Amino acid sequence: MIQRIIVPIDGSDHSRKVIELASDIASRYKAKVYIVHVVSPLDRAHELDDNLLKEVEKNYQKFAQRIIDEAEREFKKKGVESYQSAILRGDPAQEILQFAQENGVDMIVMGSRGAGAADMLMFGSVSHKVCHLCECTCITVK
Repeated sequence: MIQRIIVPIDGSDHSRKVIELASDIASRYKAKVYIVHVVSPLDRAHELDDNLLKEVEKNYQKFAQRIIDEAEREFKKKGVESYQSAILRGDPAQEILQFAQENGVDMIVMGSRGAGAADMLMFGSVSHKVCHLCECTCITVK
């Protein structure tokens, strides 16, 4: 039975499709949805002065919160009764996997970036890593 679903979002078109599917599943099973957005560490952050770094972090936090707020509105509009949101910091795949494990998640529903096979072999993607390393059911949405 599906009781807890994690829905990692990034504000992309894939995220909107993910919300559609996840809300359908959550409504059908009366599952709790965990809406998460992961703030990745800034590349070259060590090169920024402290004031600029604080400003960038503040703006990115606002951006992350807007993504979460929009997702919450969509889940609520689609009749999902139980949801919780979190903004995580770190490597996206690792943070999603850790959150899923800590919260006893039964399913992960996330977007695929649609990378080509060559890119996947060289770099991988968050969805690829999560699907291969998670202990629960994982659905990727194109």
